[in-house]
This record gives sequence, C-alpha cells and structure tokens, in this order.
Amino acid sequence: MRTEFETLLVNVDGPICEVTLNRPEVRNAWNALMHHEFDRMLDEAADDDEVKVVTVRGAGEVFSAGHDLKEVASGYASVGKPGGWDPHRVPQLPRAWYFHKPIIAGVHQYVGPVAMHALGTFDFVIAAEGTRFSFEQTRMGGGGNGGTTMVFHFPMRVWKKLYMMGGWMDAEQAREFHFVQRVVKREDLDAEVRRWAEEICRVAQRQVQTAKEGIHRQYELMGLGNMELVQNRNSGHGSKPDMEWFQKVMDVGLKAALAERDGGFDQDLARI
Repeated sequence: MRTEFETLLVNVDGPICEVTLNRPEVRNAWNALMHHEFDRMLDEAADDDEVKVVTVRGAGEVFSAGHDLKEVASGYASVGKPGGWDPHRVPQLPRAWYFHKPIIAGVHQYVGPVAMHALGTFDFVIAAEGTRFSFEQTRMGGGGNGGTTMVFHFPMRVWKKLYMMGGWMDAEQAREFHFVQRVVKREDLDAEVRRWAEEICRVAQRQVQTAKEGIHRQYELMGLGNMELVQNRNSGHGSKPDMEWFQKVMDVGLKAALAERDGGFDQDLARI
C-alpha cells in the first residue's frame, strides 16, 4: 500500500490486506476522514494484484461505535448542518459494495449503526461472543436508511424494530439471520478471521471476483442501487429535536447526552 493513513492501520501480509480501524480514543467512530481513507484504501487494494482479500478489525475496546456524533454536532454548531455530510455527493452505494475482492470483518463488543451499514457491504462477518449490534442511535441523532443492504439481510419487522425503535441484537441473534457467519470467543477472533481469509485465498481469484460481482449485480437489479436515492431526499437530520439534541452534545458532552437520550427506554423491549 502506498498511503499512510491517519484513521487506519494497514498491513499487507502476502495476499491478505489487514486493515484496523484506528480511532480507539473515540471507540473507532467513523468520521468523514475515516470514510475517505477507507475508500482510498480499497482503491489501492483493488489495484494491487498481490492482494486477494481484505480483513477489517477495530482497535481497542470496541469494533466501532458507529457515526462520529461529535463531528455531526460540530457541523450543526458551526454551519447549521450536520458535520461530515457532503451535499455534492452523487447518490451511489458505498465504495465497499463495488470492491471486487472479498472483505472479511472481525467484530467485537459493540457495532453501531454506520458500522453495521459498512458490514452489510462486506462479504463475511465473524463476531466475538457478547458483541452488541445496535441501532439505538436512531432514537435521536440518526440518519436515513437509504443505500443500505439491511433490507436484504433482515425480515421487514426486524428491520423496522431496529430503525423505528432503536433496537439491538447480540451476536447469536445476528448469526441466526446470517448477518454473522461465526461467533467465537474474543481471544479466538483474530485467528478465525485469518483462517477465513486464508481459506478464500485458496479459491481461484478470478472465480471469487466473478461470483461476487455477479451476486451484487443481482441485488442491484432487485432495487438495491435505487435505495440510495432515498438518503439524499430524507437523511433523518434537520428536525428541531434533532438539532436541539446535537446542541446538547456540544453543551454537556456526548456521554451525558447519550445517557439522557437512552435513559427512558426499555432495553429489553428494544432487543430483537
């Protein structure tokens, strides 16, 4: 890989490109820079003929908290619009969807909404026991659901509960929906991700890529590509309560704002 990244650690080990989300001080929250760097990393991996597979892990306590809500809040505070959003972006599915080589993620402890959307465009997900897959952000401060593969991963009422009620599920529940392929002990996660990566490298590379591209085109023909248009028309941001909550993030801090937001909700009821 040619580029040094600020938000990612990248190590190419033979045919395996090992990527680590590297913002542990903010629980690997995805900000605009991480999105940009992740896409650039995929561009470079696509051009590297030696790389056959990309693995993705998260540094520190959790895989990823999801979207960087402090960045969103700072945008409201400075220009009256959510930070990290590009108004000139052409509607399309995430770059990872079009990456022709396989992507395998190993997740642990916590996976927030934006991180779940990213996993939805990857090929395989291995989860550590006890991992929480969360859409609680949609209670306040969440974005829209355009451009997502989730409608194909989950039954309608599961998807509604996640997005309309800020629901969550554990790793075993995610495996039942085949959103996750394996659930392993935390100490075995790295080895299991490596095992999957080495296994897929044994398959003829052209066969893997042709299969992936064909499967993705099939889902696009079923309407997946058009779903991104919804995101630009209705992001979910901009309502008065939404803006007031992000101002609270600026005034009292994210941790306190989250505690106030989630305090009145029944966590057991929110569970899928």
